[in-house]
Order: sequence, then structure tokens, then C-alpha cells
Amino acid sequence: MLKDLNQLIKDCRDHFDSLEHTGDIHIDAHLATLLKQEFEAIEKSKCHIFPFSISLISEDGLRADLPSSLLWYAHVFWPLDEALVAYQQKRDSLRKHLVGKGFSYAEVKAFLKALPSQDLDYSSSIGKEIKAFIDAMNPSDANNFHNLLTDRSWWIQPHKKSEQTTGKTLERSDVFQSALTLAARLIVNNASKLQSVVRTFTQSQTIREYFEQLSKEPIHYQDQSSLPTAKATPHLAIAAKNEIIYGAPGTGKSHKIAEKTDGQKKVVTVFHPDTQHSDFVGALKPTMSGGAVTYQFRPGPFTTALIEALTNADEHVYLIIEEINRAPAAAVFGELFQLLDRENGASKYDIDATDPDMLSYINQKLADKGIAPITKLALPNNLSLLATMNSSDQAVMPLDTAFKRRWSFEYVKIDFSNPDVSQQTFKLSTSDGEKTITWKNFANRVVNRKLQEIGVPEDRLLGPFFLNKEELDSDESAQQSLCGKLFVYLWDDVLRHKGRTNVFREGITTFGDLQARFNQGDSPVFNETVDQLIIEHSEAAPAVIDVDEEDSDNNE
Repeated sequence: MLKDLNQLIKDCRDHFDSLEHTGDIHIDAHLATLLKQEFEAIEKSKCHIFPFSISLISEDGLRADLPSSLLWYAHVFWPLDEALVAYQQKRDSLRKHLVGKGFSYAEVKAFLKALPSQDLDYSSSIGKEIKAFIDAMNPSDANNFHNLLTDRSWWIQPHKKSEQTTGKTLERSDVFQSALTLAARLIVNNASKLQSVVRTFTQSQTIREYFEQLSKEPIHYQDQSSLPTAKATPHLAIAAKNEIIYGAPGTGKSHKIAEKTDGQKKVVTVFHPDTQHSDFVGALKPTMSGGAVTYQFRPGPFTTALIEALTNADEHVYLIIEEINRAPAAAVFGELFQLLDRENGASKYDIDATDPDMLSYINQKLADKGIAPITKLALPNNLSLLATMNSSDQAVMPLDTAFKRRWSFEYVKIDFSNPDVSQQTFKLSTSDGEKTITWKNFANRVVNRKLQEIGVPEDRLLGPFFLNKEELDSDESAQQSLCGKLFVYLWDDVLRHKGRTNVFREGITTFGDLQARFNQGDSPVFNETVDQLIIEHSEAAPAVIDVDEEDSDNNE
């Protein structure tokens, strides 16, 4: 059914004028979800919904920011949009009808370009076919469609009649969009996306019904302080910080961080030589959607942790970076380097987001929680950065002075008195036969002692947790861990430039020789000095009681 557009425009305008409030309206999380679904079905644009605005980003990267106040127009003018869609479909049917009657596309286009016009000639050859098309409708639809073709003022109504011009004609695809914009009495330059906004209401009864029950009280300027923001609370028990925990391998650096952050919200990542800024922050990545390749922002650990902190302002959040100096850390942080200067736990300085997709992603997540969007990047005072570092690793990259200055450092010393250190024993071949020794004595009193004697720095010594309890659980696992982990570290890293004979026997020239001799277990692999230390600190063999002596003692 074709509606009376003249009357419908009047009804919509009267309805809009009767509204008590037509300013910004808060878009809650549920409405945001509904709108996003409809926009992505209507527009070939990426859609981000914020508490008081809608952002559309075209395939070319062009952006349109729409105020939430446009939803009032959608609420009121969707019946007009629905009616205009029906007329557009009828016009398209007329065009198809005329082509089917033998008129060329050019002839049909030229004829429609002259409409709407009161000079429509139904007696011409093409006019007769149009009249036949109209006569096939019911009387009401026929009358209304005739008005569409002949009376511009009946359905194209600018705010002032003096502004009425020849305007757009019926051959154009946007003539109905223009009619909607003029009916809404919006400045055309400000209304390019009005039809898309209204169309979400036209196509979704769910949105219309949900909008009806929303609170529509005016939002006054003085009330803005009560709106949720992305700022963290200043009353956290522990101020956020940047801290690097460093020490020799196996001192329990990761374990120390795990204890500090137990039960807290945290995001964990591991740096490696190929880690890049985009890995840390996030980047656009391809994904399949509806059988086509599209691009979506995939957050890195930094962005994930930042969102977690902004949306949980009353909780402490930790971004944990394992092995921070195995990547070029300053390059991985990039412009985020500026955020590491803190004051009262929060960034002293903020920065502009160089990646608009990252900022849009963050604000979308904030909008889902009903939190106002951010315009710049900064570390809130509830987001701590904790990192581990082992400067003895061959793959490490130096941290520049400016980067290090923005971190506090905690050194984890080698402490074999820790009750968590394994007390397990294993067997080693020595010049005095097979000896049983505890991991604690072997690592600290044998290996570390010898390494210190030859000038190996402390950060390359063995920490108490270099081998864990599971790796020492049995003779078989201990043998595998000693040869496959400890010996590799000593042979390839520590003794590469110090001389391997400082620990291992002369004659063992390759790691293959070392592995083969150790696995055979019938001859010692350590040099005489280390061999004597093993014997000295091995477990005392249990006393063997002679049976005859025991019997003679009993007889006495």
C-alpha cells in the first residue's frame, strides 16, 4: 500500500515537534549491539557504537561521526522511510515495465529525469504505458503514485516553501534519501547518513520497541560528572608501577611475579627476537566473514591489558612481560614509551593514538561497558607493568638508558636456603665410584663454586630453580635434565669463552662426546677439581653392618 506522503510528512514533523527532549541520548550496551547489527547490514562500513555517538568508517578509511541525537529522527521518521522505500520499489517496477515494453534504458532515464512534473503527458507513447501501469493499481495507490510523478511539493518539502527548487528528479537513486532529509528539516550537509540511521529503525521492530522503553530524560551539563568514565580510581591500595625483576637463570623470577599477582587480573606475554610493535599493541588482520575476506583489529597484550584496566577501575591489573630484553624493547613499545613516566601511578603524559583502528577498538569495548570513550592513550593508575629479565642470555638485546630509567629494578639473588628448593638426589660417576648428591649441593657447592673461581659473573651462575622438582623426580629424568638442559647451558653459554675444561674432563672435545660418556655412566665427565667437590659434598653412604659382627655382639 502506497501511503499519502504529504500527510505522513506532516504527521512525522508534528510528532518530532511534540518531543520534550531531542538532544543526546545514552546508547546502552544492548541498544549498541542491536544498532551495530543493523548498521553492518545496511552500510558497507565498519561501525563502532559509543555511549553518545556512532562512528562509521568506510572501506576507503573515511570516517563519519554521528551524534546519538539522530536516533530521535529515526524514532519519529522511520514510517516515512518505510513509505519511501515502497515508492522506490514501485518506481523501479515502472522502469522495468517500460523497458519490457520496448523502450530503451536511455529513453526511460530521460523521461524520469523530467519528473516529478505537472506536465506529464499521458498521451505520448511512453505516457500511455505509464498510465496503464498506474491503472493496474488500486485507486488509492494509483492516486498517490500519480502525485509522486506530478507534484513535487506533495512529497519533497523543504523547511520553507521559498526554498522549493527543481531539485532532484526521479531518475536519481538518491531522490528518496533527499526527500527524507528535507522532511526531517536537517541541513543537507549534516544529514548524509540520516537515511542509514533511520533505516535501522525501519528494518528492526526490536530496536523500535527497545528505544520506546529507554529513559529519555535530558542530560544536563552539570550531570556529566556522574557519567562513568575510563579513569581509574585514585584510592587503590597499591599504586601502579613499571618494574623489571632480574637475576640469574633459575632464581624464580617468574615465580616471584606469580606470587605478587596471585588472584589479580593479568595479561601475560613473552618477548622474543621477532616481537614487533604490532604484536604488542595489535593490528588489522584478515578474517573470513560471510565467505569474504574482511579486516578486523586484533588486540595485542598491551591493548588487552589497557582495556581490562579501564573497564575494571577499582581493581589492579598487571601486564606481565616475560624475557623483556629478548626483543628490542624500546622499538616494541614505540610511542607507548612516553606513557611509562608515571605520577601517582598514572601516566604523567598522554599521547595521540597513531592507529585509529586501535582507538576505535578500545572505545567499542568501553562502550560495551557503558563507559565514555577516550581520545588519547595513557596508562591508568591501576595498570602495572611487570617484566622479567636475564642479562646472561645470549639472545638478549640491551635496554637503552632512557628506557631503563622509566622502570624500577628488583634483583632476585641466588638463594639455596629457600625451602622450595628441591631436596632430591641423583647419582653421578666419579673417580671414587658412583656418588649420590643433592641438587642443592651439586648446583651451589660444586658447579657455582667452580664457576665463581674462574670469574663467571653472578648472573650466569645456576639459580636454585634451574632444574625443578619434576625434572629431578627420578634417576632417569634427572639424567635427561642434567645432560639435556644443564650441560647444554654450561657447554654452549657459560664456558664457551672461559674454557670447557674448567669444568669437564680433558679429552671431551664435543658436546656429543660429553653426552655419550655421561649416558654410559661408567666414567666421570667432570675434571679432577669438580670431581673432588662432588665426592666431598655427596651423601654419606649408609654404614654396612657385617652379619658375623652383629651375631658376635648379640652373643656377648
